[in-house]
Amino acid sequence: MANKQQIQNIKTNIERTIQGLRTKPQEFIYDKTKGFVRPDMVYSVYYTFNKKEMYLTGITDTSNSKIIKRVNNKTMFSKYVDLKVSIRQKYPEIISANPSESDYRIGSIKRYFTQKGNNKNSDIFEISKRDFGSKNNLYKYTSFRWRISGKREEVIRDNGRTIRIQEIDYPGISKILSPLQLWKPPKNSTESLQKKLLLLKFD
Repeated sequence: MANKQQIQNIKTNIERTIQGLRTKPQEFIYDKTKGFVRPDMVYSVYYTFNKKEMYLTGITDTSNSKIIKRVNNKTMFSKYVDLKVSIRQKYPEIISANPSESDYRIGSIKRYFTQKGNNKNSDIFEISKRDFGSKNNLYKYTSFRWRISGKREEVIRDNGRTIRIQEIDYPGISKILSPLQLWKPPKNSTESLQKKLLLLKFD
């Protein structure tokens, strides 16, 4: 929420300004209330030194100016800024989860997946925590806890539930996930001994 000093800073720390424009129906919303600005209200545009396009009601001398945000009819300036941001953003890279022994002792890991935001049929793939933290606007993202150790039936139950939940917003994710993916049986359990016997058999 902007105070009077912040609004005054916007008005003075600028490269240029366009004064005395008029709003169109449902073109702007108030930054504070999110309600639409009425048509034919006077507003001005301020281009700041940090390359932002700010909108305030009234003109430079108006004492009660309010910040408004454009929701329709984007200007060429804002379209250019949006394009620069999308070009600069890093694209997520495919990884394969590789739990450590410490992870297996804990019993679960956090997994991160992404998919192109404008195409529900595009591939869903796993990404790193770092890529998840620096999201690209062209993609949508999800994360969840994934069990990698414990009793077989409990792991199947819990991871199966996770897959079903993820399928709601990410149809097809069940094709790349299975409940026992990355799972290791507890040491000296029946499953662990059977796995060792199989390895000896094919050794």
